[in-house]
Amino acid sequence: MNSASQELQSMQQLCQMGDFPGLANLAEKAVKKDSLNAAALRYLGIANLFNGGAGDRYLLRAAMLNDKDAAIWLGVLSEFSNHPKGSLLPSDMIQQVDLMKLRQSSHMEFPMEVHIETHAICNARCTFCPYPTMERQGDRMSDELIDKIINDLKAIPKTHPFLISPFKVNDPLLDKRIFSVCEKLNNQLPNAQLRLFTNGSPLTKNVVEKIAGIRNLLHVWVSLNSFEKTEYEALMQLPFEKTLSKLDHLHLRVAAGYPHPVIVSRVANGTSGDDDFMKCVATRYPRFQCYMVGRSDWAGQVDIGTKKRVFPLGCSRWYEISIMASGKVALCCMDGEGRHVIGDVNRQTVLETYNSPGYRKLRQYTFSRLAAATPCDTCVY
Repeated sequence: MNSASQELQSMQQLCQMGDFPGLANLAEKAVKKDSLNAAALRYLGIANLFNGGAGDRYLLRAAMLNDKDAAIWLGVLSEFSNHPKGSLLPSDMIQQVDLMKLRQSSHMEFPMEVHIETHAICNARCTFCPYPTMERQGDRMSDELIDKIINDLKAIPKTHPFLISPFKVNDPLLDKRIFSVCEKLNNQLPNAQLRLFTNGSPLTKNVVEKIAGIRNLLHVWVSLNSFEKTEYEALMQLPFEKTLSKLDHLHLRVAAGYPHPVIVSRVANGTSGDDDFMKCVATRYPRFQCYMVGRSDWAGQVDIGTKKRVFPLGCSRWYEISIMASGKVALCCMDGEGRHVIGDVNRQTVLETYNSPGYRKLRQYTFSRLAAATPCDTCVY
């Protein structure tokens, strides 16, 4: 890697880390060396913007040098200029820029992620999840519909990478067909990466080894939520020691060379338990990644007891498709109970549903979820 490439990579890293003083210093040096360095001008504009200065003039210069990302930043700045001063966070602007990049990518035509709920069944009763009161509990997608969905997805160009999550509001490992489904996905959709999500209780030694044989698996995600027995069992209605013993075995397999990353997560509640959880993961399961999930009201379907901020920007969930076991398509993964159906893959192809006029309009024209219809305008995800 040459020095210019290393310099650009360093600027990218500083921007991602939110070190805007450091970014300003590095970008300014790069611009002094080359006043036509469009990427450096863009990063200098971003840094000045977040350091309280006027960054738009540098962004404009970069855009005039055909820097597409700078043009996106200018567009976002123009849209956000209508918001009350002080109502936006730096993270809002960065997320909105990422969304505008999605709008200009192949994800406008083809989904970023496809959820396929093969069997709406779970053995947990998590208090933060809509499953305990969900009317479609037990719904099972037919083998024929699974095959149709996979065949529909073959219309996605091989050059378009996307994710397939063979779950929605369920634990996919409780469906005995899940490994044959994953094998079909591997064989017929080689450009798709798979994700597996579980509460951890089904992770027997046999299941762990079967998961090891899945190809193109991005990660195994375990929703654990607590290392404290009373809290865990109150939250999830599962036996604490049995779940931990299975995770102990999985951690040993990872230490011995497991082929897939493992993530252990907690739905954060803003208490000291959040920090305690992260410390416990680092101590007991240092080879697992730890992730804190924001508590959501599932598009108004779960009472979280507190009022949270609705983000004044678009939503990446508009670039996914969420197929329930019935074949009906929910608005997104947060529409847990499927109250806001946008299509039915029994009667349409997956891509026809994804590109239906109303759903496409969200991606193409809606700058902020606040300007969208219910439930997006109140969603706190």
